[in-house]
Amino acid sequence: MSDKAERGRRGGRRPFYGWVQVGGLSATELVSWGVLVYAFSVFVVPMREELGWSVGWLNAVYATGVVVSGLLAMPVGRVLQTRGPRGVMTVGSAGAVLMLLGWSQVDSLPMFFVVFVLGGFAMATTLYEPAFAVTAVWFARDRARAVLVLTIFGGLASAVFVPLTGVLVSWLGWRDALLALAVITAVVTLPVHGLLLRRHPADLGLHPDGSDEPPPPREAAPAPPRQAVLRSASFRRLTVCFVCGTAAKLAVTVVLVAYLTERGYPLGLATLAAGGVGLFQVTGRVLVTALRRWVPEHRAGAALFAAQGVAIALPLTTSGHGTAATVSIIVFVVLFGLGYGLAELLRGTLVADYYGPGEYARINGVLAAFVVGARAAGPALAGVAVAGFGYTPVFVGSALLAAVSAGALLLAHRAHGEELDRLDSLP
Repeated sequence: MSDKAERGRRGGRRPFYGWVQVGGLSATELVSWGVLVYAFSVFVVPMREELGWSVGWLNAVYATGVVVSGLLAMPVGRVLQTRGPRGVMTVGSAGAVLMLLGWSQVDSLPMFFVVFVLGGFAMATTLYEPAFAVTAVWFARDRARAVLVLTIFGGLASAVFVPLTGVLVSWLGWRDALLALAVITAVVTLPVHGLLLRRHPADLGLHPDGSDEPPPPREAAPAPPRQAVLRSASFRRLTVCFVCGTAAKLAVTVVLVAYLTERGYPLGLATLAAGGVGLFQVTGRVLVTALRRWVPEHRAGAALFAAQGVAIALPLTTSGHGTAATVSIIVFVVLFGLGYGLAELLRGTLVADYYGPGEYARINGVLAAFVVGARAAGPALAGVAVAGFGYTPVFVGSALLAAVSAGALLLAHRAHGEELDRLDSLP
């Protein structure tokens, strides 16, 4: 039956519950990414001024939380595989609220480190990894669209929460701004995660994508053994792609607001530029998904990763904040943003397409451990580099990592094709 005919048959029915969950998770990913990841760069400036802590120490605290989330990635993946996302994400949301409340009261570095240990737990249990586990189980044919919706809202977190946090800090001060973010997090995430999420379509008598019939045998075929996947060349190269791309973008992200303010741009304009990256990362994700019918995801993704590498180097070609400098920053925001969210999109689509949904949560948990390690290493190394050598090494190194990411993605797809050919040749 054609997609059009199937939609016609379902026209009088309630929306497929998978899409209901995607709608709720879209709101929670917007908030979770906004408060746990993107807002941090705004708090660096007022915390440095009030408490006297260096950018290096502040980034080290953030990196600690990311390291904790990486250490938890594989255990969380196992729990998601066996118990589903509902309990995991609900507890994680409560942890995020407590973390924000504790952050608002910090007055010493040890206390700040403890707060971000809890933040790492919240990251591991509320960001894309558990949300993608939902789409892997509830969708097959429509998985790319479901992942796109989630990552659009996750990408908008930068555009929404960086400027919003800047406004809250200006109006309330940074401590009360954190309290406001805690309220937003509690109101949005706890009800969705606690009441809306379900583990399998079969729990509600449904099939993936809302189909009237179960998937055909080729979609229901067992996934490759997890250990075979983890040893495969395609998985190793995908890991290199996502690790390099993640380290590059976050190294730039955590220093971007401070870098622009030191060049003479006011804080409001600096946060607006950083938020603009989020708008263009949404554009990049939509573009890659929309072109899937004509341009394979891996090729479009590699092209945008390469363009991102060029973009990262652009701010170094000018100085100050004159017209030429502002133009270079605008071009940087556009190109850097277009490639910014691709790693997350591809992890939600290519990984499930390559290796199947059956063991997706555990396989993605292993991959997430490496990616989250890059989330920690990028900001930590950026802080050390800025403290010792200034901003230039951060931008140059990140540009090179983006180029490596582009090449690794192309090599991963080639390796996956060779692996499929070997399987087909077996008797």
